[in-house]
Amino acid sequence: MQTLRNKKVFLIDTLAADSSYVLQYAEQNEVITRREYNNLNHPNHTQEAIITNLLDKVMNKGDGKCLEFLNLLKHEKLQETFPELQCHFRPVPPQPHQDNPAPMNETSEYKMSSLPRGLCVIINNMTFDPPLKDRKGSDTDEESLKEVFSWLGFTVEVHRNQTAEQMRALLEAYGQKNHMGDCFVCCILSHGSSEGVHGTNGGVVSSEDIFGPFKGTSCPSLANKPKAFFIQACRGKDYQLPVDVEADNLEAEEAEEEPEFEMDTVEMITIPADGDFFVARSTVKGFFSFRDTLSGSWFIQSLCRQLKKHCPKCEDIPSVLICVNREVSGKAARVMIKHKYVTAKQMPVQKVTLRKKLVLHVPS
Repeated sequence: MQTLRNKKVFLIDTLAADSSYVLQYAEQNEVITRREYNNLNHPNHTQEAIITNLLDKVMNKGDGKCLEFLNLLKHEKLQETFPELQCHFRPVPPQPHQDNPAPMNETSEYKMSSLPRGLCVIINNMTFDPPLKDRKGSDTDEESLKEVFSWLGFTVEVHRNQTAEQMRALLEAYGQKNHMGDCFVCCILSHGSSEGVHGTNGGVVSSEDIFGPFKGTSCPSLANKPKAFFIQACRGKDYQLPVDVEADNLEAEEAEEEPEFEMDTVEMITIPADGDFFVARSTVKGFFSFRDTLSGSWFIQSLCRQLKKHCPKCEDIPSVLICVNREVSGKAARVMIKHKYVTAKQMPVQKVTLRKKLVLHVPS
């Protein structure tokens, strides 16, 4: 405890540069409880006040917790974030033969404390060249995504009505940026097919076009950082359904007089072998992907609702998407196919190469 007291001023000055990360690390390694974490992470407190209160809390717990916290300051990840610690706390040497290593959280979270958190890019294609129909209601999805990701601390940039060539150039440009934040998010709202996502001119943007620019070798500033993609796109042109519900999955070349619904495929959802990717798409093979012309798509609207509900609880994104899967798969639409009504369902799908928990913490 005396060591902690002697170095208190130094620690406040040093750790206040990123108090949220320190709190996350202390809670993950059981120096403080989840309840204490929530109390310490007070939105009206300065970073210096948060660290001061954390140190006081640890010292009030006695010598044992003080020692745990001091050992935490020697850990490699904290010293990478706060290099000044290296002058005062010698890193813990590796112990490969130790049967019971010190309790560190092996499934730790990605760092998520920068402000802004990073970029959220929204590509919203609504107006298409014939024979593809316009995507009514997608403006509602755009507004919902802007609201929730701004609330989560991201800088949101929106690009509407992009041709395939413009989409490829745009994604390439974002891949060449120097990303200073902790995370990158890309939301694509458009028509689609088994080959990929369509631009407004009907051209196809492939999975390699979408994900390739953000591989570690192509975008070093996003290496080891989470890259999340949310894609609302299905097959071919829209088909008008009862009660103004549309399906993003009718092939353009199919005859109007006797429409046959095509089931969406997952061929384009191939992600790089690189780690740190999370890709969520609105539907799997065998299911339609529905969008209400007024209230937006089932998938995007559910995604935004579940993020608002679960991010304040510090739940990881794959768990949030399980809630989206449950909500969307519970819906049903009555659609007319070959002159009779049938019930159509939808099931979102995710592909993941994350190496840590992806938690989008709500900024203080």
